[in-house]
Amino acid sequence: MSSQPTIHNFSHDAMRTRFWLRIADEDAGYAKSASEGLFHFLDDLDFQIEAGHDSGPITSINGMPEGALVTASDHVRALWDFSQNLREETGKAFDVSAGKLFKYWEARGDTVPNPDDAEWSRLWADYQEGSFVLDGAQFTCVKAGAAIDFGAITRGYALDRMAELLENNWGIHRALLMAGGSAALALDPPGDANGWRLGVGDRSEIKLCRFALASKSNAKRPAHLLDLRQGTPVTLPAPVRSICTSAMERTGAGRVTGVPCRRSSRWAGRLAFDLLASAKRQSLISERSPTPRRQPLASPGGSSASAALPPAMSRARWMPQLFSSSSAIRSRA
Repeated sequence: MSSQPTIHNFSHDAMRTRFWLRIADEDAGYAKSASEGLFHFLDDLDFQIEAGHDSGPITSINGMPEGALVTASDHVRALWDFSQNLREETGKAFDVSAGKLFKYWEARGDTVPNPDDAEWSRLWADYQEGSFVLDGAQFTCVKAGAAIDFGAITRGYALDRMAELLENNWGIHRALLMAGGSAALALDPPGDANGWRLGVGDRSEIKLCRFALASKSNAKRPAHLLDLRQGTPVTLPAPVRSICTSAMERTGAGRVTGVPCRRSSRWAGRLAFDLLASAKRQSLISERSPTPRRQPLASPGGSSASAALPPAMSRARWMPQLFSSSSAIRSRA
C-alpha cells in the first residue's frame, strides 16, 4: 500500500476573494517559495486587470475621452480578445463593457427594474452607445459611455496564468488551484490518485485532473447576473456548473449559460446530458458513499458523484443540478 502523499496548503487574498494553492509531492521549502512567487504575481495581476483600483490601468481606460488612446498590457489584451469573441459567439449575452450596469445593479441589490428610474435609463443609453476598440496594443475610446469590467473572468484568467508559472517556471505539476468557492483548476493529482477530490455542494464530489470547474449561483446576490440584451437581472433556479480545459473559458461559460439565450446555450455545449452520457459510457461517473477514511464535509452517509473526465472533452459543458443545490466548491483531503 502506497503511503499518503504530502500536500502543502497555501492561501492568499486577492481580486476580492481568497485563492488557495495545494501542492503535492514536493519539498516543503520549495513549495512555499513557489507559492510566494505566485501570490506576488497575483497581486500585480490584480492591479492590472481589476476595475476597482483608482489608479489602475482599467480605470485609466474607462476614463478616456472620446478619441483618446492608451497602451494596454498583454493581460488586458488577452482578456479583451477573449471577451470580444465570447460576446460575438453569444449574441451579446456576455459583454465586459457593461461595467457601469454591473456596478449599478450591485449597489441596488434589487431584482425588479423600475422603468421610472432616471439613473438606470441614462446608464443603459450610455452603455448602448459606448464603444472601445483595440488596435494592436492601443485601446481607443470611440464613443464614451461604456466601462470595462473584466470581473466575470479575471479569477479564471489568474488561475490559468498561475498554473502556467507553476509548471513552466517552478517545474511543479501536481497541484490544485482555487479562487473562492466557485472556481478550481486541477493539474496532475497527488500520488497515484486519479484526480483531485473536490466537494461540490453539500453532499457530492468530483475528481478533477487537467480540467477547470466553475460553479455559478446568484442565490445570495439576486442582481449578480444581467441579461444584457434587455438590461434586466437574472435569477438562476439552480447552480450552473461548467467544465473546461481553461479556467477563463470555464468562468465565461458559467456566466453565459446563466442567461436564457439560444446562442449562448449552443456555445456552451449540448447541456449536461452529453457530459453525463459520455462519462457513464466509460464508467467514469458512479453513485456511491464516500470512503470511510475521507468523511464527507456535510451529511455523513450521503451519496457522491465522482467523475474523472476523458481528455478528449475539451469544450465547455453546462451542468445544471448535476450536484446538490449548493454552489460551493471545496477541496477535500
